[in-house]
Amino acid sequence: MKDKINKILELIKLNKFNDAKIIGDAIKKDLEQNHEFLNIYGYILFRLENYEDAIKLYKQILKIKPDYVFPLNNLANIYSKLDKFEDAIRYFNRALKLKPDYFEASYGISDVYYKIQNYENALSYLNKSIQLKPGYLPPVKSKLHLLKVMKKKQEILKFLNDMIIQFPYDAFFYSEKALVLSDLGKETEAINSYKSAYLIEPDYPFVLGKIVFDKLLNGDWDKIENNCKEIFTKTNNEKEVADPLTVSYIFDSPSLLRKSAEIFINFKNFGLNKKIELSNLKEKEKINIGYYSADFRNHPVGHLISRTIELHDKSKFNVHGFYFGKKHKPDDDYHLRLKKAFHEYHDVSNKSDEEIVNFSRDLEIDIAIDLMGHTGGFENRMEIFLKKCAPIQINFLGYPGTSGTDKIDYIIADKNLIQEDEKKFYSEKIIYLPNSYQPSEKERYISEKKFTKQQFNLPDDKFIFCCFNSNQKIFKTAFNLWVEILKKTPKSVLWLLSKNDKFKKNLKEEFEKNKINSGRIIFSESMPVKEHLARINFADLFLDTFPYNAHTTCNDSIWAGVPVLTKIGKSFHSRVASSLLKTSDLDELITHSDEEYVSKAIKIANDEKYLKQLKNKLNTFRDINPLFNSKLYTKNLEQAYEIVFQNHFHKKIPEDIYL
Repeated sequence: MKDKINKILELIKLNKFNDAKIIGDAIKKDLEQNHEFLNIYGYILFRLENYEDAIKLYKQILKIKPDYVFPLNNLANIYSKLDKFEDAIRYFNRALKLKPDYFEASYGISDVYYKIQNYENALSYLNKSIQLKPGYLPPVKSKLHLLKVMKKKQEILKFLNDMIIQFPYDAFFYSEKALVLSDLGKETEAINSYKSAYLIEPDYPFVLGKIVFDKLLNGDWDKIENNCKEIFTKTNNEKEVADPLTVSYIFDSPSLLRKSAEIFINFKNFGLNKKIELSNLKEKEKINIGYYSADFRNHPVGHLISRTIELHDKSKFNVHGFYFGKKHKPDDDYHLRLKKAFHEYHDVSNKSDEEIVNFSRDLEIDIAIDLMGHTGGFENRMEIFLKKCAPIQINFLGYPGTSGTDKIDYIIADKNLIQEDEKKFYSEKIIYLPNSYQPSEKERYISEKKFTKQQFNLPDDKFIFCCFNSNQKIFKTAFNLWVEILKKTPKSVLWLLSKNDKFKKNLKEEFEKNKINSGRIIFSESMPVKEHLARINFADLFLDTFPYNAHTTCNDSIWAGVPVLTKIGKSFHSRVASSLLKTSDLDELITHSDEEYVSKAIKIANDEKYLKQLKNKLNTFRDINPLFNSKLYTKNLEQAYEIVFQNHFHKKIPEDIYL
C-alpha cells in the first residue's frame, strides 16, 4: 500500500493526475479512514477540476479529524477558485486558527482579499506570508503587484530598496525599481537602475531597450551601434530585448518590427492564447464606437483626432471616448474639446483592465479603436484589447506599426504606408483609406502674439533648416546627413526643439567633432500649439528624421507652408511623411537615398526661387488639400467602420478593405 501511495505522489509531481487517480481509485476502499491518503486523493480531484467531489471528500476528512489543517486550506482554495469568497475566507481563517504560522493559508487568503478588492487585508496577509517564508519570491512579487494597484509609489520604492538589499544579484528588482523611478519622473536614477539590471543579467527582458531609449532621449550615441546590433540579433532570435516603439526608433524593417511586437505581446501574455468569443453583433440603428486612449489632451494624437470626433455622424454612430490618462491639465483645450465631442465620455483612469473590458461589453461597444498601440509607457492599456473589449478591434494612429496580436482585427493605413508585398508583416488586416491615413483639420487657431526671429535666437540672414520632432527620433544616421548638409551650405543654421540640457550639450559636441561651429545649432523649447504654429514660418525647410519620420509635426509644417524633406523607408513609421507629402501633391520632396536627401536639401537652400515656389505651392494648395478636408476624411473612416461592422455581422472573416 505504501508503494502505491508513493507512486501516486510521484505521478502528482509529474502532473499526471489522471494516472494518479486510477491508482487512487483502486486503493480508496481500503483507506476510507486514512485522512492523509484522502487529503492526497482530494488534491487529485481538485487538480482534475472535479470540485464537487473534492469538497465532499475534504468535508468527510474533517469529520474523521476535525483538527487536520490541510483539508481546511484545500477547501478554501476550491471555494476561491469557484469565486465563493466568503466560504474561502471562512476556511482559511479556520486553518490559520489551528496553525497561525501556516504559510499556504496566509498566502491563499491574501489572494482572496485581493480578488474582492479588500487591498488592506490582502497587504496585511502578504506581509505575514513574507515573514513566514523569507526569501520566497511569489509573495514578494504579489505584494509588489498589489502596491502598484494601490498606487503606493513611495512604498513600492522602499519595498524594492529592501528587496535589493536582500537579493542584490536579482535583476528583477532593479528593473522594477527603474520603472517606479521613471513613473516618478526620476529618469537619471531610473536609467542607473536599468544599467544595474543589465550588468547583472544582460538578457533581462527589455532592459537594453530602456537603456537605448534613454540614450536617444539624451543624444548620447556612445557605442549605440553595438547596442543596436545586439537588439537586432536578439530580436531575430526571439529574445525579449526592446519594446516595439524603441525598435522603431532605430530600425526600418517591417519584419523585425512585427517580430518585436509579437515578442512583446507574448511576454505580456494577457490572455493571448485564449480564444475569446463575444456575443454576436446586433442589427441596430446606430453602431457603438469606442475610442480608447490616455492621450485625449494636448498631445499629438489629441491634436489630430479632435475634429474627426466632432464630425462623426451622430445619426449613425454613438461615439464613446474611454480616457485612461491623468496627464492633462484642468485648462487643457484639447481635453475639454474632446470631452464635449464624444457622445459619451468615460474617465476610466481608476478602473482596472478587467473593469474597463466589462464596462465596454456592458455598453455593447461594437468597434473598439486603440489609439495607443505600443505607445504611452505606464499609461498604456493594451491588455484591454488582448482581453477583447469589443467584437471588432482596430489599431489606429497612436503607434505606427503592427500590434502583433490576432486580438486586433484591423489597422488603418493607406497605400503609401503599406505596400501589397508588405502586408505579411502585419498581424491585422489593412483598412486602406484614400489619400493619407492621418486625420487632420484645416481651421486652426493661431496665436495673435507677434513673434520675431530674435526671440528664438534665429539669424535674419541665414537659411534656417529645422526639425521639430521629439528628441528620441533624432538618430545618429539622420544627424550625420544634417552635418553633411550644413557643411555644404555654410550660410545656414539648424533649428531644433528641446528642453533637455544633456541633449543640447551632446548635439553641440557632435557639431564640434565634425568641425561645425556649435553656434549653428539653435534650440527652442516647446510652446502651446497655437503659438508653435505662429513661429513655424521662420523656418525655411524641415529636415525629416529617419527611420522614424515626422508625423504630427510634418502635418503642422505642411499646414503652415514650410516644406518637409523626407527619405522614404520600408516601414509604416518611415513612410508617414511620404504619405502626407503625396497627399499634398509634393512627391518631389520624397527622396529615396541618403545622397538624394542631401543633394535635394542643398539645392533648396541654394535656390531661393525654388524654395519660394515650394512654399507658394503649399499655401495655395492648403484650401483644397485632402489632408485637411476633415469632412471627407471622417466620411471615409465611417464608411470603413460600416463595412467592418457588416462583415462581422454577417460572420465574414476579416479581409483587407480598400476605399
